[in-house]
This record gives sequence, C-alpha cells and structure tokens, in this order.
Amino acid sequence: MNAFVKAALFAVAVCAVYIYIGEVITDISGGAKSAVTAKGINPEAGEAIFWGRGKCHTCHSIGDRGSAIRGPNLGVHGSDFPEPIGVRAEARAKELGQKLGKTLTAADYLVSSHFDPSLYVVNGYKNEMPTVWKPPIGLSVDDVLAVDLYLQSQGGEPNQEALMKSPFFEQLKKAAGSQTAAATVAFKPYLPGDPEKGKEIFFDPNSKTPCAKCHTVGDKGGKVGPELTSIAGTRDIQYIIESILEPSAQIASGYEAWLVMTKDGQMIAGVKKGEDAASVTIADNEGTLHKIPKDKIEKMKQQTKSIMPDNFRDLLSVEDFHDLLAYLETLQ
Repeated sequence: MNAFVKAALFAVAVCAVYIYIGEVITDISGGAKSAVTAKGINPEAGEAIFWGRGKCHTCHSIGDRGSAIRGPNLGVHGSDFPEPIGVRAEARAKELGQKLGKTLTAADYLVSSHFDPSLYVVNGYKNEMPTVWKPPIGLSVDDVLAVDLYLQSQGGEPNQEALMKSPFFEQLKKAAGSQTAAATVAFKPYLPGDPEKGKEIFFDPNSKTPCAKCHTVGDKGGKVGPELTSIAGTRDIQYIIESILEPSAQIASGYEAWLVMTKDGQMIAGVKKGEDAASVTIADNEGTLHKIPKDKIEKMKQQTKSIMPDNFRDLLSVEDFHDLLAYLETLQ
C-alpha cells in the first residue's frame, strides 16, 4: 500500500510540474492574453468583432491587414486613403449631410454606414455592403456600437455618447428591434444537399464546374474570383444562388471583367490583377496571368458581363446544384 501511495503522489507531483511549466510558457509567450475574448461596448470588443464574427475584414483592410478588394481600406493606404477612418469620417459626414440636406457629425456617418450602407457609397466602389444587423451576420445593436468605437479609435477618440446621440442610432435600434421581433422563416433550398459531395464538386479540377480554379476557400483554390472562405457568414442563400446562376447580376468590386486588344490583334479577357505605369496584369478564367505592356495595347475596356460562366444551370444536375449549395452554406 505504501508503495502505491508513493507512486500516486509521485504522479501527482509530475503533473503539477508540467502544469506549472505550461502556465509559465503560456504567460511568457502572451498566450493567456490572446485567449481572452473582449466583451462589452468598447473599442477592444469592436476590434474582436471586426476581425472575427462580424466578418468586416473579408471586405475591408486596416492598413496592410485584411482584404480591401470589395470595400475601402479603413486605415492609411497610400494616396487613396491618406487618413484613417477615424479622421476620414469627418469629410464623409459632410458629403452625406449635403446629400441628405442635414448637418451630420463623424459619429453620424459611422452609425449610418452600418444602419444603411447604401446611404453613402465611397467613390470607386459599389453598393454591395451587407446590412450587418441582418442575417447572416446578425450583429446586435451593442455589437455595432462596439465596432464603431473601434473605427473611431483609428486616428480619433472613441465617443460612445456621440454615437448614441446620432439619429441613425435611433433608427438602427428600431429597425433591429423589429427584425428581432418579426417571426421570419429562413429561405432554404428545396433539396437538403450533401456538403461532402458539394465539396468534391467545388475542388475537383475535372468536375463540370471546377469552382476552385477561380475561387479560394481557406488556403486552397485560385485567385481570379472572390474568396469564398466565409461566404455563408456574410451573404444569405438567395445571394449565393443568384451569384451561381446569374453571375453578371452583381459583380463584386475589384472582380470586373476587362477586355484587352493588343496592337498585334490578340484578345485577352479577364480580371485586372495589377496595373502600373508600364503594364496591366490580367487573370483569365483559367487563372493564367497575362502581363501586358501598355505600349502594346490598342484598346482596353471594362465589360458588363462577369467572366464567371453563366451556364451552371446546364452543367449541373438539380442534385449536384443542391450539393454545391450545401457545401457553400458550411463556409461560415
């Protein structure tokens, strides 16, 4: 019995040592702090939402972090955005105020951009920002406040009182309250679909619709079309269905098709992936990059039709289509 007790005590002591060492290493590396999730209405909580469940970073960057293709960079980014959004909001408020015939503050502009993003669309971008307090993103009023405080902190001072005094905040509370109270029935495809089969269709290069040739999910896929890693977390199923069956109905900013005719008669169509003083880079629908010297270009024109094929309804069976939808719905 004494030997058993001694062995048990020894095992406990060894475990305690390993736990202590683990805690010390975690503390030194800052792991304990990174595991804490900010809560409440404050810039820290807003930052967590912006880079997390709010999915803001899928369309916006702050400086060199994020994905500012569909939406403007909210930090400092060259000559296009020399000031962060906390400063830039002043000028935007003035422009929106002139449009609405009102005197607006920077706080008004920030709240309005989340209450109804169609009220002000930045020049060069499209009216395609989802309403974040509606599904599938579904941020609460407090969540929106926290995000706005985080955005105010980008070059400015967070001011919750100013945000809550905004007339757009009252409209947001009323609209979000009605949204919560309403007994809405979520739209669903009429067949459930098999997400595993849909994933196979998406990634198989030999499938009739090899989506991954142009779209990325996680670290796999092409870069021609928009990244779809969290598409179901930002867009509802109706939007996804339309994007597949009618890809030219709404073309995401930064993914418009261009047609280039060179002086030697070559025609190159695709998405513009880069441009400098000397050349233009076009990615065709196979993902091949064409760097075309500008002195070799006869004509270059933006197209109204997406380079994404619009015959998916002919290529996919009804079952395959619903399998593909089922997979896309898992991308939260």
